[in-house]
Amino acid sequence: MSSAAAGSSPPPSPSGSPFPGGADAVVGAGQTPGLVIAGLSLPRGATLIKHDRTAHAGPWTVVVRRAGGSLGRHGAVVTFPVAAPSDGRPVRVGDVSGRAREHEITCPLAGSYARVRGDLPRSGLTAVAAGTGVVSGRPAVDPPPGLSVVSEGVSRPVDLLEARYGSKATGESEELSGGLTFTGVARCGGLEDGLYAAPVRTAGTVHGKPAVVTSALGGNGALVWEPAPGVVAYVGYSGASLDDGAVAALRRLAARTRLLTPGQWRATAPATSDQDNDLDLSEPSA
Repeated sequence: MSSAAAGSSPPPSPSGSPFPGGADAVVGAGQTPGLVIAGLSLPRGATLIKHDRTAHAGPWTVVVRRAGGSLGRHGAVVTFPVAAPSDGRPVRVGDVSGRAREHEITCPLAGSYARVRGDLPRSGLTAVAAGTGVVSGRPAVDPPPGLSVVSEGVSRPVDLLEARYGSKATGESEELSGGLTFTGVARCGGLEDGLYAAPVRTAGTVHGKPAVVTSALGGNGALVWEPAPGVVAYVGYSGASLDDGAVAALRRLAARTRLLTPGQWRATAPATSDQDNDLDLSEPSA
């Protein structure tokens, strides 16, 4: 990142002054940016880094998409290694026999198993599985015609960055109630993999990027988009039911969000906790 981009606006005061607006930070290679809602106070203790010390032990993911595809749409995520499938219908994948369930195929690979999950037709998922190998313990995909690899990396995020606000302070309590509103950013493939297994619906765009809404990311609902390949951002809340009014409120809040450089995020004095950042969205969170 250039010094000009990093210094485009001053870091916030941890005393609780409103975070200024401004252009999104440029997402540097391998960096996880922060995400805040411009114009809202961000007092000390409102930001958090959830650090997973074992994320680099695997599993690993490869995201493939059609031209014009976007986060959780018109693509698939390959995850390796995964556990052997416990059910599903037999399906032939190259020279091996795998198991197929709705929106996914799991098959033997390199002494373990690989899973391909997405919204492609069964034939497309099978073709991606057949084009998957392992290099240095990580999945490598030779995508079939019409698909391309858009990101590769860990399944669980090494660092999950979150900011928390009272929903009343956001000005959207009429739709979201007086509970909690939160933002988050993760660099991983597991969140998109989970979106293919969870109920989602399209929700327009955020800063020009296609977005989806889901109730499986904690709280009552979240609006999720991809600022850069492999980087997933979201705005969510807990309180009122997830209805059209709540989705509209999340869209308004997402339009006010701003990505921060790592240095700007550190200036908010985030607390750090060690934990397993397993983002399993296949079942709605409590």
